[in-house]
Amino acid sequence: MSTSQNGFPALDYGSRLLYTWTIPAKNGTLKLTLRNGSAGFVLVHFLVWFSETIEDLTGAHPADDWGFAPRPIRGSSTTLSNHASATAADTNATEHPLGVRGTLTIKEKAKIWLRLKVYRGVLRHGAFYNGRVDEMHVEINAPMSAVEKVAYRLMETPRGKRILAANPSQRAVILS
Repeated sequence: MSTSQNGFPALDYGSRLLYTWTIPAKNGTLKLTLRNGSAGFVLVHFLVWFSETIEDLTGAHPADDWGFAPRPIRGSSTTLSNHASATAADTNATEHPLGVRGTLTIKEKAKIWLRLKVYRGVLRHGAFYNGRVDEMHVEINAPMSAVEKVAYRLMETPRGKRILAANPSQRAVILS
């Protein structure tokens, strides 16, 4: 079985591990296909925060946000993208092209950096890559056991409760 860059198994269209999440931001809703359970939940938790704090994901260009995509990392022919395992999401991609630095302000990047601490190392954001920057990109960057611990903690937060209310079947998947 092939794996994506972060070690998660790559998925195919129709996989039972895919779930179309409703992202219930206060400024509107968005749907993205991501991995089900803890990994998807943690990504959605960040995406709701991002939409409410950094940039609206539900506004003028909702079609430029995506998750699952079974493909290699751009520019590679051998390494699968974390999108292939549905453990990555891109936000406002038309405003944050791959490889372009400075599409997020210093203040926005500082907020994102601080926010990542809430996720205790299980998320990483492409704005902070050492090589080719990817300011649209956020991904799972830890084993599932660590992701599950963060998801369990976040389920009881107000944002977590809102996400689970919009995606009620996922509570049982996260807790399984």
